[in-house]
Amino acid sequence: MMPKRLSPAIFGIALICFFLPWVNVSCQGQKVATFSGIHLVTGTTVEQPQMFGPAEERKIGGETLAILVLLSACAGLALSFLKDKKGVMGSAVTGGMGVIFLLFLKSKLDNDILRETGGMSQLDYGAGFYLALLLFLSAIGVNAYSMAQGKGISLLQGKSVSGYKFCTQCGARNESGNEFCKECGTNFS
Repeated sequence: MMPKRLSPAIFGIALICFFLPWVNVSCQGQKVATFSGIHLVTGTTVEQPQMFGPAEERKIGGETLAILVLLSACAGLALSFLKDKKGVMGSAVTGGMGVIFLLFLKSKLDNDILRETGGMSQLDYGAGFYLALLLFLSAIGVNAYSMAQGKGISLLQGKSVSGYKFCTQCGARNESGNEFCKECGTNFS
């Protein structure tokens, strides 16, 4: 079942996306700051330019929704290593939660910047944000496909058809002489 093998990679790459630029803040066309996903999770300090005098440092706290996105990626990665249907379902659900949390995060950040700057600053979302969104959507698709594939085979699980038998745990097609599933190792005895 190839889709099951893709799921850990998808969530692993989604975690790597937290080190890429997620949000660029610009004021009147000038880029003021760039935040990675890690900055959004942990918070950071930025220099805030002043009209007269030296720039002042401002502490920006971590975003709860960014933390939830990170937790979704970690949970999806952990669940994707489970070899049963619950792991596939859990990975699909955490992918969906990641998408929802990312969209809520985008909405919150847009509203915050509008409220705090009165429309003087704007946010542009970077490659890390959009790649993470695409990966969470991919996780939903891959795991939904894997679930659908397993459901289509479920009528044949444990039965020998044309020299093959299907695993009762993961639905993988095995040679009829196999004692163990080639995918998950389930004993056919």
